[in-house]
Amino acid sequence: MATVSRTALTAVAVSLVLAVAVVAASACTAFETNLQDTDVDYAQTAKANFDQGEQAFADGRFTEAVKFFEHTKNKFPYSKFAVQAELRTADAHFAREKWLEAADAYKIFCRFHPRDEKVAYATYRVALAYAKEIDQDVWWMPSAVERDQSAARDAIRAFDEYLARFPDDENAAEAKKLRVDARARLADADLYAARFYEEREKWKGAMWRYQRVANEYGDTPGAAAALLRAAQLADDQLADAAAATLLYEQLVREHPAAPEATDAKRALAARSKSPGTPPSPLPATTPTPAS
Repeated sequence: MATVSRTALTAVAVSLVLAVAVVAASACTAFETNLQDTDVDYAQTAKANFDQGEQAFADGRFTEAVKFFEHTKNKFPYSKFAVQAELRTADAHFAREKWLEAADAYKIFCRFHPRDEKVAYATYRVALAYAKEIDQDVWWMPSAVERDQSAARDAIRAFDEYLARFPDDENAAEAKKLRVDARARLADADLYAARFYEEREKWKGAMWRYQRVANEYGDTPGAAAALLRAAQLADDQLADAAAATLLYEQLVREHPAAPEATDAKRALAARSKSPGTPPSPLPATTPTPAS
């Protein structure tokens, strides 16, 4: 059998990597349609262009819809359709799943039309677009917890603004839930770091990260478990009974209904039953002779 040289094997490996990259790029190109590559026949009036944009949107031709809406607001800026087209441009970007473009378009609408009845809707959609951007996982990119968390922070800020301005809006309840989801993504990054330290037996670093999740992201689903793990590390690995007791008590106080609270109560009960250090004997006293 002929011996294959290491150089030849390396060349084959490189070729395979390049082939995968080309296929991936081609796939992206196949699904991506640039605005510049989309030709449309514009009409003569603002209404006709706007209506064509609405028809394209209804048909799922969102890139064409963007072009019709943008033409309407740029070519007929004083038409009553211009403001509507500006908002619908943002909607079309959102439908195209171009989340950052959609967020920018909604923000522009809010900035230039602060008194419009659709401002609450547009403000909510800014936050929703950022929330969608958080979940853009691609197979050749790092996992979500390893990537930059700027989209999650942008989403939280946008949800905070929306809820502060429109607390009674129809989307407020959903916004609160999505805000917690975005905060949970930030908490996941700290939990990832905590587990990283724990696997390397860096107990103090791990405990600090678990505490950070509990203290800064107490409203997220992983907060109670993080607090319990911090207490267990203090107890079992750092032999810091005082710190462990405080963490168990914090868990019971802040998350009384969480399953982890049962473990914390059990740990605290065991402490109360364990024999304490016997008191030191009093020094012997010499009786005072009677006078």
